[in-house]
Amino acid sequence: MQFVLDDEQITEIRKAVFAVVQDSIKQVENQRPYLNRKDIAKYFGVAESTISYWASLGMPVAVVDGRKLYGKQSITQWLKAHETRLQGQEKKLVTIGVATSGK
Repeated sequence: MQFVLDDEQITEIRKAVFAVVQDSIKQVENQRPYLNRKDIAKYFGVAESTISYWASLGMPVAVVDGRKLYGKQSITQWLKAHETRLQGQEKKLVTIGVATSGK
């Protein structure tokens, strides 16, 4: 059996295969339980400096042969333990004055 495809069909198939491969790579990356600082910052959507700051506040960090690794699950638990609710604090109304030239 032989298929004859035109250039447009070949391009569409290549795009589809590329998209599947990219999705598979993302899924594999998300399955890693421990990440380096750059990847954990990306995972949580914060700057790398924020990860360092959180670590200075007591966020769990695994050190293996001098290399720091950050566990997604343990950091999520640490963040949950530090959540606070703003009970009884309502938003204050802000009055904004408008200056006019009087014309």
